[in-house]
Amino acid sequence: MLDMITAIYENGVLRPTTPLALPEHSRVQIQIQALPADSPAEHRRRVHEVLVAAGLSLPRPTVPPDVKPLSAERREELARRFATDQPMADLIREEREEADDRLLRG
Repeated sequence: MLDMITAIYENGVLRPTTPLALPEHSRVQIQIQALPADSPAEHRRRVHEVLVAAGLSLPRPTVPPDVKPLSAERREELARRFATDQPMADLIREEREEADDRLLRG
């Protein structure tokens, strides 16, 4: 059987990154080929992927392609609006009324 796996070398031991389909006490022959080091971002992504697969973390939500980031002006406007002592329900009501007015004006 010829199978290629990835392993991590730690403390003098090669540790496979995935389970091996081998019976216990199987003898194997290993050919070593060092892989390029991951970037920190790639390493974080892979760690998160393993944690999700193990059920220890939740998948990251995906952002729909039509969602655009807020402009700096809109971000400042929202920061001013939500920095008041006004209840959130009143802020939402005002926002809806402004949107209705814009629709009526065309």
